[in-house]
Amino acid sequence: MSSHSAPNRPRSVTITFWSVIFLGTWNLGRAIAIGHQIEIAKVLGIQPDPRLRLAGAVLFTVLFFSLAWQLWRRRPFAIRAIPVTIAWYTAYETAVWLLFAQPPRNWSLWLTTTLILIGTVFFTRWALRRAAQIHFYYEQ
Repeated sequence: MSSHSAPNRPRSVTITFWSVIFLGTWNLGRAIAIGHQIEIAKVLGIQPDPRLRLAGAVLFTVLFFSLAWQLWRRRPFAIRAIPVTIAWYTAYETAVWLLFAQPPRNWSLWLTTTLILIGTVFFTRWALRRAAQIHFYYEQ
């Protein structure tokens, strides 16, 4: 067998893996951007406090990358943890949009973003439960 052969995992798990990697990378980029702009954001009085946004971005970066690692290692813990973490992320993002965005100009995408994230929660739940018996290691 070649070292470049396709992984032995269902396509739905592969899509979920790359989705979790994408969300981790997105939050890593957000953390870097907020970190570079934190001084100017404080001067401008941007709400919520940029340090809280930075902490949230770092937290979700660590969570998503660690869950991607657990998914890669086929840990059954990931079956429940990934959809729950994406649901927390959805609630966090929606709350920030609704509480701190300036209406109506900055509200243009909050509904679309929230619906995409809710769809991601349902997809990952379905995909991981579908592949649970054939892909993940269960201790007997």
